[in-house]
Amino acid sequence: MQRPLISIITPSFNAAGTISETLESVVAQLTGDVEHLLIDACSNDGTLEVTGKFPHLKITSEIDRGIYDGMNKGAARATGEWLLFLQADDWLPSGALDAYHQAIEEYPIADVICGSAEAVKESEGQWVNIWSVTDADAKKLTAENIALGEPMINARLFRKSAFEKLGGFSLEYSLASDRDFLLRAAETEVIQQQLDPITYRYRWHSGSSTMTEGNALTTRLSQENLVIAKTHLPKATGRSRRALRQWHDRLTVQAAMNALEECRLAEMLKCFKEGTSENPGWMACFAGEILCSLPGFLSRGGKTKSQILKVKQGSL
Repeated sequence: MQRPLISIITPSFNAAGTISETLESVVAQLTGDVEHLLIDACSNDGTLEVTGKFPHLKITSEIDRGIYDGMNKGAARATGEWLLFLQADDWLPSGALDAYHQAIEEYPIADVICGSAEAVKESEGQWVNIWSVTDADAKKLTAENIALGEPMINARLFRKSAFEKLGGFSLEYSLASDRDFLLRAAETEVIQQQLDPITYRYRWHSGSSTMTEGNALTTRLSQENLVIAKTHLPKATGRSRRALRQWHDRLTVQAAMNALEECRLAEMLKCFKEGTSENPGWMACFAGEILCSLPGFLSRGGKTKSQILKVKQGSL
């Protein structure tokens, strides 16, 4: 049998509400040299009943250690030369696989092929664009784009040998391991080719683990990002170091603002210490953020965003 050229890997857990649309987006452009692996984490909401209706799928269902463990398992079991990670609540836009096939032929030395991406949110029965990355410079595999922009792990097609050489996704991070992986890729200067077409569409919703939209995972995601920034800063130089330092500033300033809003003084002091440890001018960044937030604070009648949220939830 012909070896698949592209292996699509979809990790899933209790995704019955969205996964049918995800899989249909693949079926609509499926070719003979593409395989699709579903790595399910023992869903109990009917996900497997839905996915069982798609005969093209190679389905595995077993306990895992989170989404990145599922993605690593899929990569290990894939037989294709190239890997594409498709989440169970997103889509492959029409023509995405054709664009990747063409790029593989045109750029034989590439280790990574990156298309454009967009995130959409349903509003009043319509899909509204939240953000998009189409500029070629914004898609380049640099520390600046990865730390300060959208990492877009799913809009990137990876040569399997390059993925394995980088060691796959670290299981130390349950929400932000894609940023750590891409930073490692940038540090080793793997060869990436950018494409114009949109090859990935994210679904922005409150239940997503990647598009957190201020849900319960947001704080944990920020904490993981901060650990990643601190891990990569010591070996960074030049523009990469400046970008990572700016990311570190942003993360610690936001954490300090959250602590200030909720009057958690001990945590705020911890943020001061963390911020100034990397940037002696961090206090100026924090003061600037307070000044930027002041108009909104006054317009809310002297209430913080946290207080407003509590009122909406009926806890005040």
